[in-house]
Amino acid sequence: MATVNISVANDADFFRSFLYRTLSGDPIDLTGATFVMKARRHAQDATAFLTLSTDTGEIDIADGPGGSFTVLITRERLLEMTIGPYDQSLVMTLNGVKQQLWSGVLTVNPGPSR
Repeated sequence: MATVNISVANDADFFRSFLYRTLSGDPIDLTGATFVMKARRHAQDATAFLTLSTDTGEIDIADGPGGSFTVLITRERLLEMTIGPYDQSLVMTLNGVKQQLWSGVLTVNPGPSR
C-alpha cells in the first residue's frame, strides 16, 4: 500500500489525476471499480469530516483500462473543515474485493483568497 500525503489550501478546489499501475508501469484496469476516500482527524475517530466517492462524483474513473482516476475536493467542502491535518485513506472495491490503495495525511491550510 502506498502513502499519499495531500496538502491543500481552502481558497480553491483541489483536483488531481492519479494513475494506478504496476511497479513495471503497466496500467491496472479499473473498469467496474468503485472508490471511497474518507478523512478523519484521527484514524480511530468515528466521525469522518470528509467523504468522497465514485457514487457521489468526487472521484471519477477517467480511463478504466488505463488505470486513470481523478479526485475533486471543492473549495466549499474545504472551507467546512478545520485547518490542520486529517488521517485519510482511499479504498477501492473491484470484483467484490475491498483494497486500500493508499493512506496518508490530508492537510488543510488557510488560503489567502478565502
